[in-house]
Amino acid sequence: MATESVPAARKNSVMAPATYVGAGVLVGLTAIYWFLSTQMYADVLGDTAYAMSYWFGTLLQIVFAVVIVTIALRIGLDQGVGKQWLFVGMGVAAFAIGDIIWTVLELHMGLDPYPSLADPFYVLQYVFFMTAIVLAIRSYQHLTPIRTPVIIAAAIAIILGIVVYAALLAPHIFPAGIAELGFWGLVVSTLYPLGDVFFILAPALALALIIRQLGAGRLGWPWWVIVVGAVVYSFTDAFYSYADWSGLGLTVTLDMGWAVANLMFALAALVARDVYRVR
Repeated sequence: MATESVPAARKNSVMAPATYVGAGVLVGLTAIYWFLSTQMYADVLGDTAYAMSYWFGTLLQIVFAVVIVTIALRIGLDQGVGKQWLFVGMGVAAFAIGDIIWTVLELHMGLDPYPSLADPFYVLQYVFFMTAIVLAIRSYQHLTPIRTPVIIAAAIAIILGIVVYAALLAPHIFPAGIAELGFWGLVVSTLYPLGDVFFILAPALALALIIRQLGAGRLGWPWWVIVVGAVVYSFTDAFYSYADWSGLGLTVTLDMGWAVANLMFALAALVARDVYRVR
């Protein structure tokens, strides 16, 4: 089988000005949402301001998705790299659709259903993200051994899965069971924390180990940012479940984790655009 070619990296070591500008805008928008979230948690906003702040955060996820998908299309779907980034973007887009549905349900309909129509889209982010990372890992299989990194990542995931079971599933979710959560409620309550470990964190760790042993240089920069985003996402999602079930309480910092993770995915795409010389 022929080795799949990847676009060449830029010869200079400086990111394009557009990358810095785009990153600055995205970080700035996220910082604004962080401030608005502190006001929402402090319950100092009126109804209209609260609704606008809520929608600001929801629409921000759409911005992240559009950035990633647009860059993937510019890289080109005829390139394996373009397909990888398209799946990353589709994952963020699925999350954004879930957020839109949840915003309508909670903010405008006064509902708090669990599970809800938003959950299938939140789950889809696992599917798309894992697909992107598996494709990225496979693209390196002719350049460096991938078996050992995958085994190490799987071992770490199993250990973390045991931690999730001991800290969350066994003492909280499983005792609630179908009687309290319903069948699908039990399914998604179990799936989210385990999915964070096995479908988000483990593939990202495997890719990080592969890039590290390969010494991919600038071609690996975007994926390092993806790994950071994956760590933030998996920790936020899993710890959110624990904080909710254990009565520890939710904080604005924890609630911002998803936005920060998707921001990292969008920043990674901007870096990829520069690294792969996409105009």
